[in-house]
Amino acid sequence: MLNMDMIGRLKGNRLTVGGVGTSPEFRKLVESLNSASGGFTLQLSEDGFGPSDHSSFYAKQIPVLFFFSGTHEDYHKPSDTADKINYEGQAKVVGFVAEIALAIDRGEARPAYAVTRGQSSGRSTGFRVYLGTVPSYAESNDGMLLDAVRDDSPASKAGVKAGDKIVKLAGREIKNVYDYTYALGEMKPDQEYEIEVMRGGERLKLKLTPQARR
Repeated sequence: MLNMDMIGRLKGNRLTVGGVGTSPEFRKLVESLNSASGGFTLQLSEDGFGPSDHSSFYAKQIPVLFFFSGTHEDYHKPSDTADKINYEGQAKVVGFVAEIALAIDRGEARPAYAVTRGQSSGRSTGFRVYLGTVPSYAESNDGMLLDAVRDDSPASKAGVKAGDKIVKLAGREIKNVYDYTYALGEMKPDQEYEIEVMRGGERLKLKLTPQARR
């Protein structure tokens, strides 16, 4: 499964490619095709889980690659207008993904599935919990900002509010949405966890009990 999500704001020629550990041949394939084209400054991630549609496929033991040009402050806002798209950069990403798709198609066999390093095979069931948070996805490395918290959700009942920045969850330091996703994948429903948020310069510790995802 090849997933392009938010590829319209290429900056500094930096491209994130997730899932390179989900098949034994993916990392070498991505790096070799990128080198041949003199392409991107790559940021590679082994994990097949992440904040987009590819997670559901990887949970069914399907190898995935996730292409992402980075977050921006206009995400999910009316200010995310067409004039801000880097069309040349987007076309370059699409061309790169097309080359990868063609290389896979030319292969003698389908890419083999692999459990990524640091992940137990038991995690392949996917996310089991629901918190009710709506991440901002704005580029950050000091926590995950929340655009909203759904009414009557576990997060709302715990006292988490829109505008809070999650900095720790279930014992894991949260620097960005990827850290948050990994923490979410490790949590169990109906079990109490501690969540730490920054709110107006104050660090708050709250107790949160996730619901089972339906």
